[in-house]
Amino acid sequence: MSKMSHSASASRYANALFQLAKEAKVLDSISVDLDKIMELLLEHNEFASFIKNPSIKNFNKISLLDIISDKLELSKLTKDFLGVVTKKGRISNLEDIIKSYRDLLADFNGIKNAYVASAKALSEIQVKSIKQKLKEKFNSEFIIHTQTDESLIAGLKVQIGSQMIDSTIKSKLNALKAKMKEVA
Repeated sequence: MSKMSHSASASRYANALFQLAKEAKVLDSISVDLDKIMELLLEHNEFASFIKNPSIKNFNKISLLDIISDKLELSKLTKDFLGVVTKKGRISNLEDIIKSYRDLLADFNGIKNAYVASAKALSEIQVKSIKQKLKEKFNSEFIIHTQTDESLIAGLKVQIGSQMIDSTIKSKLNALKAKMKEVA
């Protein structure tokens, strides 16, 4: 997971895209486009590293994003948006921009997004259980976005907006280490 909350510029770009998509009545298809890009970012480290690398020229990034946009059959609006974000030097914030857009769309539909990281892939039953527990706690419907992170050892890390719920073994071990340092 990225920073605790999305950066202000990521929110601005996401909001601009959201407003354009709302006007054109394509909120959901843009969301599908962004999900495809997010999947690519999470599954292909080389792609993520390439677009986040500040030493690679923007026009090279735009060329790659144009090819990817065509391959993924992204809409003209999404393709143009990626071009603008790249030209403005904000493409390294793409993950945060996508998360901000998801939050705007979810709010618009009366739903919340939860980003759940776990050491091992979660089963459908586990995801349903998490969704139900979150619904009870927050009195809201949720879209669950899962991600595996083997460094967590076990447990879950859940991010909802700026709120973080961390029940991972890694965080418990770190807390224990800090306590032991206080005692020493």
